Amino acid sequence: MKFKQILTSVVACLLLWGCGHGYEGEYQIKSASKNEFVNAFADAIEVPNIIIGDDYIEKEGKRTYYDEVSVRERGGDSYLVFRLGKEEQVWKIIDDNTLQQGKGLLGITLNRVTADNNNTKES
Repeated sequence: MKFKQILTSVVACLLLWGCGHGYEGEYQIKSASKNEFVNAFADAIEVPNIIIGDDYIEKEGKRTYYDEVSVRERGGDSYLVFRLGKEEQVWKIIDDNTLQQGKGLLGITLNRVTADNNNTKES
């Protein structure tokens, strides 16, 4: 009986360990503004990529850990939610490789760095 409980616990831990929110990876930050001047200015500034992990965001080598990173569905839209205590940071999920934070002049788009778009950056 005890062996069965231990085996069940180990299997449950392995399943939970393999679960993620599905948006882990490296992202390139771009301006989401509809203003051409703001976009040109933002493109001229070198902004380092960020890395989203299971429970953290890393930028320039510094990691910020969160209590929970999850996907929330609301009104037909999906959001990636970073929760730390009672505070939440919410990014709209545009598609599997694109996240958006904020709107208007200060909005940003995060595009996942893939082998395809990484090759075009080097060319």
